[in-house]
Amino acid sequence: MKKKNLKQYVVFAIGEIFFIIAGILIALSINNWNENRISLKKADVYIDKIKKDLAVDTTYFEYAIKRIDIKIDYKKSLFNPDSIAKFTTSQIQGIVTSGTNNISINTNAYNKMVESGIVTLPEKKFLFEKLDNYYAVFNTYLMEFNKWEEKSVDKDMDFWIYQNHYELEYLDSIPKVANPKENRESLLKVVTSKAGKNYVNMSILREKRMKEIYTKARDGAKKLIKRIDSIQNTK
Repeated sequence: MKKKNLKQYVVFAIGEIFFIIAGILIALSINNWNENRISLKKADVYIDKIKKDLAVDTTYFEYAIKRIDIKIDYKKSLFNPDSIAKFTTSQIQGIVTSGTNNISINTNAYNKMVESGIVTLPEKKFLFEKLDNYYAVFNTYLMEFNKWEEKSVDKDMDFWIYQNHYELEYLDSIPKVANPKENRESLLKVVTSKAGKNYVNMSILREKRMKEIYTKARDGAKKLIKRIDSIQNTK
């Protein structure tokens, strides 16, 4: 009789242990599911912010590309005597010293998402890989070419501003230029010289290169926005 009671007790104890373990496993599963659900919602919030950043970047790139086209047209006109005659001295000086474009991408939302640790979510792995590739490639790409453009423009400035063949008028300097006509003739002499033409031509090539870079970055951002929409809309 005692053996029978002991056997029943053991079976009961094992059953109790089984139910306790099962309960723990279920609780852990529910907790993991809940944490995963919260992480997915957090990921969607970050992704929406990234999408807005990409949309803003696209607008900036569009503006930069249009501005570059205008700058190229103006610089090309310096090779045409009839066109250059229509520009004021200040306008010519502004064209040859048009400065840098210096456009970069906004990485704030993406960096915060990476820091949050949610990029390990398997459900978003494909999208995270696309985002990581875009930001890793284009952020470095743009920074390097912006540095190259800045150095090139600095070299241009040394030629156009500090070679002392004429005075700057487009900065509205005080006192005013004593002899505007003579100053313009000195400027045109530099612009139409071999060195001047080479500097203008190289600046046009630089603008075209920067336009190419910005176009690639813009198109990459547009593709990512479409990718985000296609993935988020299938939830």
